[in-house]
Amino acid sequence: MAIKIQTKKAHIPIEIGDLTLYFDMTDENINRLYNTHEEMAKKFDKVDTNSPEKAREILKEAFDYILGDGAFEKVYALSGSIITTTEYFEAITLAIRDKVQERTGQTSQQKLQKYLQNKKK
Repeated sequence: MAIKIQTKKAHIPIEIGDLTLYFDMTDENINRLYNTHEEMAKKFDKVDTNSPEKAREILKEAFDYILGDGAFEKVYALSGSIITTTEYFEAITLAIRDKVQERTGQTSQQKLQKYLQNKKK
């Protein structure tokens, strides 16, 4: 008799209005997420507030790097505003981080700790 295990979805859907994007849960993409968030924060600190072209360039790089080519254009089209698109980027990256920690880090660590505590009894 075969053992059947349901596969887990290897992506996290991200819905903004009617738009749905997907974050692939590969190890490489998770590393990209953590590295990109920090890199983008540093780049934005150096951006002149009177330079929306540079901010757009940085955001495009970040969105497309994390969510795939064309992601920035799709999200930007929802508002036509760099400020709003930046807010979307922050919300997306923080939410993905939470989901990744939920699925990998905190939950696994808690289960392991509980297992070890029960084993000591």
